Amino acid sequence: MNTLESNCSSEGALDKDDAKLIDFGLSVLSPRWTSEILIDLATGPKRTTQLLRDLKGVSAKTLCQRLRKLTELGLVSRQTFAEVPPRVEYSLTTSGKELTTILNALKVLGGELYKNCKTKKRPLQNMEAANDAEAAISAEFTAQTDISQAAYSI
Repeated sequence: MNTLESNCSSEGALDKDDAKLIDFGLSVLSPRWTSEILIDLATGPKRTTQLLRDLKGVSAKTLCQRLRKLTELGLVSRQTFAEVPPRVEYSLTTSGKELTTILNALKVLGGELYKNCKTKKRPLQNMEAANDAEAAISAEFTAQTDISQAAYSI
């Protein structure tokens, strides 16, 4: 039995001091793309380029930062193959696989909370609106950049 299983076996035995550990666990999952990476790796080992294709919108820098942190925490393993060109594959460790079970439970809880949300604008709608606004700003910036580059190329 590993540490995740042994710690979870004392279910319902939470006290005030556990809040710090819970907050740390949530902070690990809270950065954007972290849960998406874990969910994508749950389907099997992936190379960096495959993860970039699967996770539309993530930058290579952000992906590498998240993978490095997940590897440090022991949730993801990194395997380097001595080939030319070098090949690296990422996969979930046993702890990472157990974490996907917790993510599934959080998904169910999130669905229930979302259905019960009493506000006029639900949190996910606000996130979708923010993503739409971010996409519009990005598109506008790209258009302005294209125009300014066109001016320099004349």
